[in-house]
This record gives sequence, structure tokens and C-alpha cells, in this order.
Amino acid sequence: MSGYQKHHRVPDGHSDAAQGFVRKAGHPDVKSAADGLYSDIRTLFAYKRREFDYTCEDGFAWIKTPDFDLQIRIDQCPDDPKNYRLSTEITALHTDSIADDSRFHSCFTHHCDQLVVDFASPVRVEDKIDRLEDIDELREALSYEPDGTAFELKLPQLDLHIHVTEGTMTFRLLTLRNLGKLLEHSQKAFDILADCDFGLKLR
Repeated sequence: MSGYQKHHRVPDGHSDAAQGFVRKAGHPDVKSAADGLYSDIRTLFAYKRREFDYTCEDGFAWIKTPDFDLQIRIDQCPDDPKNYRLSTEITALHTDSIADDSRFHSCFTHHCDQLVVDFASPVRVEDKIDRLEDIDELREALSYEPDGTAFELKLPQLDLHIHVTEGTMTFRLLTLRNLGKLLEHSQKAFDILADCDFGLKLR
């Protein structure tokens, strides 16, 4: 982190104070990432200044545009208190066409490697596992927790890894980052999973 100094003590546990330290010390990194994306977005999409809403403070940055909103943040790593995680998240798409826009893919391919879908209400994961095990072409691709709280699907034909809990479905590519491919193949996976009644579409 750019704001880390030699006299600072590395956190050895998770706490509000440790999280606050990470956000303060990491704020310069957030600002650098946000300023870079702001410039890329302006160049690619030719938005005018008044079409942007840009805020950056306390280890958070928000950029809102006519077509999408995004957030950049730095947090203490949940699995390792001595490390941090700098993340970029597209939080909203305002136009249906933006998910297919090559400018959007070019801008965010190197920043976004997962698609996370939040369910409107919790799903019964065990029921979905049972449905998947009844589909011959998906049974071998399925693995799940013994208590039925989560499952994974690996679909090499779509280059996709899918992880599902009662609240979310997460997609990522098995190979190199490619946002356009991730969005396209995730939609294909939705179509394949239609028989399991997830009722999801990207758009």
C-alpha cells in the first residue's frame, strides 16, 4: 500500500481499527486506480464532465456514468489479516446494450474477473443439487458440500466455473480473463440451468 510507512504495525487480526488502518494507508492506491479508470472511461466513451459523478475518499471511490456505475475499494483481506484486497466492482448497468459493448469489455477486462448474481430471495441449495444430479450432462461437472450449503459446477465447454450458495451465484472463467467472454458464456450457462428454476438472466 502506498500509504504504508516503516513505523506502521502490520495488523495481526481483524478489527474495525485494522480495517480503518488499511483504508487510510491504501487510499492513495484507490485514488490511483480510480483516476486511471476515470481517464480510460472518458477516452473510450467520450462522456462529458457533467455526465460523470466521481467521488474518492476514505479508501473508497465511486464513478457513476450514464451507462454503468462502479466502485473501487480497499479492505483488509478476510482470509489473511496481514494483507489487503483492492477490488473493482461494476455495481449497476443502466442500459441493456452496455454488456455487449466492446468498449466496456476493453475497459474492464483487466479489472473484473467474476460475475456475481445476488438472488432476490434465498434458494434451497439442496433442491438445486438434486435437480442437477438428474441432468446427465451436468452430473459429472457437479461437486458440493456434504451439508448441501453450496455447490460448484465446472463447465470446460463454456470455460466456466460456477459457485452457488443460498444467496449468490458466482461465475468466473477457467482460463484467462476476458470480460466479454465471461458475460456471454454466463448467459449461456443461465440457459443451461433453466431446468433448475434459477430464473436468472443477465439482461
